Amino acid sequence: MNEKLWTRNYILLAAGNLFMTIGFYFLMPTLPVYVIDVLGAQKHDVGYILAAYTISALIIRPFTGYAIDAIGRKWIYLISFLIFSLMLSVYPFMLTFAALFALRFFHGFTWGITTTTGSTTVVDIIPSTKRGRGIGYYGMSFTISMALGPVIAITILHRFGFRPMFYSASCFALFGLILASFVKYPPMPRPAKKQHFSWKNFIEKSSLPMALTHILFGITYGGVISYITLFDKEHQFNASGPFFLIIAGGIFLSRLFAGRIFDRSGPYRLMITGFVVTILGFLVLSLLHNTGCFLLSAFLIGMGSGILMPSVQTMVNNVVGIERRGAANATITTAFDLGIGMGSLFLGFLSELIGLAGMYLSCTLVLAAALIFFVTYVHDYYVQHLYQG
Repeated sequence: MNEKLWTRNYILLAAGNLFMTIGFYFLMPTLPVYVIDVLGAQKHDVGYILAAYTISALIIRPFTGYAIDAIGRKWIYLISFLIFSLMLSVYPFMLTFAALFALRFFHGFTWGITTTTGSTTVVDIIPSTKRGRGIGYYGMSFTISMALGPVIAITILHRFGFRPMFYSASCFALFGLILASFVKYPPMPRPAKKQHFSWKNFIEKSSLPMALTHILFGITYGGVISYITLFDKEHQFNASGPFFLIIAGGIFLSRLFAGRIFDRSGPYRLMITGFVVTILGFLVLSLLHNTGCFLLSAFLIGMGSGILMPSVQTMVNNVVGIERRGAANATITTAFDLGIGMGSLFLGFLSELIGLAGMYLSCTLVLAAALIFFVTYVHDYYVQHLYQG
């Protein structure tokens, strides 16, 4: 049995995912500007565009899980990857709000299929003895792309405009597809009996308290990735690119130590620290309006996010047996995406009423509610439901 982690297949899958997600993150800071400056829409309309993508991804994921188990991974992955990449080049032709909304909704389907299939495929090729670190390293491709994608996209946008920026996003994703096409996909064993789709294979009830915490955190995170470029433009910091770079650096740095603290001491103090640091980041962002504080808030929010996200994921996996880990991870991922979608939509409306600074200040209340819920209920629930198998 090959116990190597850094195999050719693993490297190609991780690199392919990195380039695909760079293309994805091209749009996170630039699409809100496109919606307002080119289409002439309002701030709350940005929420519709961003939420449509998340909602369609949420809809397709359970069906994708059934399909890749029943049919196999390879062609579902590569075809959805191709469509996702090509659709990035169609954005500059969407000159009305309705057309962009429709494109964004269908593009979300391809994102949901591709990310679900890719994350499942990489588990197939990771040795069971190295699954934890293998999944963790693979997930770092999202963090790296979150740092690189916005910086590259904003640079291209400022120098060349929207059309070259969209085309460049498509080229990055297509390069990722080329890498993924050289992977030797493990053969799928035929199931002993025909599988029937069931929501039980997607939702894990024991994960729901942690999932609710993740939804609340996701709402505030959605406010950052959806509206920070507009906030930067409003205050003329001209630092939205460095903001995303620093927030990714904060996530990366905190991940280096958060896991070891969790294993040694459990989640209680670690989660409280993560919430407090994130709340401080939003307070700095909303109240102190200069470039230095803008970038400091990015570091604090990144540090807090890097503590909270893997800690919640570890808690979820600690309350289920191996036979339900897939459903548990799907539940927590869906919860986070749902939170981001809710944040993109509802915070946009809120920003129209109280401004972007007021909107970010309100995020501290959402995080405070999540912290109280964790301290008063979720932690005790977690301790009582620790899996003993």
